[in-house]
Amino acid sequence: MQLDAGGVSIRLSFSFAAVITLMLLICREEIVLISLFSSLFHEGGHLFFMLLFSDAPESISFGAFGIRIERACAVQLSYKKEAVIALGGVIGNFILAFLSFLFYYFSNSYVCFEFFCVNVFVASFNLLPVRQLDAGRFAECILMSAADSSVTERVMRLLTAVTVLGLAAFCIIYNIYFGLNVSLIAVTAYLIFISILKEFNNDK
Repeated sequence: MQLDAGGVSIRLSFSFAAVITLMLLICREEIVLISLFSSLFHEGGHLFFMLLFSDAPESISFGAFGIRIERACAVQLSYKKEAVIALGGVIGNFILAFLSFLFYYFSNSYVCFEFFCVNVFVASFNLLPVRQLDAGRFAECILMSAADSSVTERVMRLLTAVTVLGLAAFCIIYNIYFGLNVSLIAVTAYLIFISILKEFNNDK
């Protein structure tokens, strides 16, 4: 399904609906709604800094691997601004986590605590130095501002490989010694898949 909102194309794929349905079967509805809201807030953080730097989005896609903001190819920003945009989502999640913790502290609402936990997880996950995640894009912008593209490419591949292999090793050890953890396996599998997909697209 595709909509147009103020010149911005919004695409909602069947795979996104399928993932939400699967999450509803596995998780509590409350957690699914909090996760969806936190993801939207995360992308809103990116969007806020894009608009702040006069960089309007061309399209917003909802797919199996999350929400993606596509920008016009003609737009050129400095590496410093690109780095800030890359961390915009994490900043948004930490702000929401802080507000959730305040509400939890004063109201003792378990829903607020769940909001806090989900947003800390989303922010922390995106701070992993993997190319497809926010911290990876941030690191790539910083490297590109100080070194040439070939050096940046080698460093980013090394960072991504070390992070993904380290998480995979941790996942295996954890599941052997502490029992099956489906969430950890899913996160690790997702990270491996998007990393391989990124390298495949780069080599094309």
